Amino acid sequence: GAPAAPPALLLLLARLCLDYEATTISYVLTLTDEQFPPQDGDPAVTPAAELCAEARAAAQRLLDHYVQVQGAAVAQMLRKSVETRDWLGTVEPRNVRAVMKRVVEDITAIDVQVGNRGGLKSPGGAQISWRVPGETLSSRAPGRYAPSYTPSAPMDTHLLSNIQKLFSERIDIFSPVEFNKVSVLTGIIKISLKTLLECVRLRTLGRFGLQQVQVDGHYLQLYLWRFAADERVVQGLLDEVAASAAHRCLDPVPMEHSVVELICERG
Repeated sequence: GAPAAPPALLLLLARLCLDYEATTISYVLTLTDEQFPPQDGDPAVTPAAELCAEARAAAQRLLDHYVQVQGAAVAQMLRKSVETRDWLGTVEPRNVRAVMKRVVEDITAIDVQVGNRGGLKSPGGAQISWRVPGETLSSRAPGRYAPSYTPSAPMDTHLLSNIQKLFSERIDIFSPVEFNKVSVLTGIIKISLKTLLECVRLRTLGRFGLQQVQVDGHYLQLYLWRFAADERVVQGLLDEVAASAAHRCLDPVPMEHSVVELICERG
């Protein structure tokens, strides 16, 4: 019944536990030994290595929980946007849905929040950058969203979806998060897009519903790839969303990719 901890607090506590592991525990134990020298016959104290390991484990649990909480918040927004829309009766898409813009804004805000906490520290005290070492956003070539599903109707979309899965790597949605910003953002994005995929699988879509999913997916790919450790994770999940939407569509006629790009650029 206790209120949920604010996500920023989880992040700060994770950083605090890493500081404990890196310097604080050894400093306190050394200072204690100087002020209260151990005597023969004193009961054995917990070794420093064990305390450091517990602090590291606590930091990992806090960081994993932070990713799950933030991922669940974005996922809930996507879930509502899918469940409350009439995908059979929707009109031909002319814009990116507002919820997709909100998703990008929220992920960007999380990126800033994680970055403002500074670098995490390794057990040796060295800084661990929140970004991939030697890499900046400008140094990464922008990804091009080329969905696997681009056939003309009619086609056995169920067979196509199964073939895709045979040649795609399995994505572990809830894998442990590493102590760097890219890993944190990747974990949140995976939870969000997996939820979008599962929601689309439960809907029945018309032609324009499928085309709206195409537009929304392309928009997310344009902006989310830069936050992920591997843009193929983002593209792979969005490809699955597109393929599932096609499988659940009564009239699977996709929109021309050039038109999709134009709508997203205008949006």
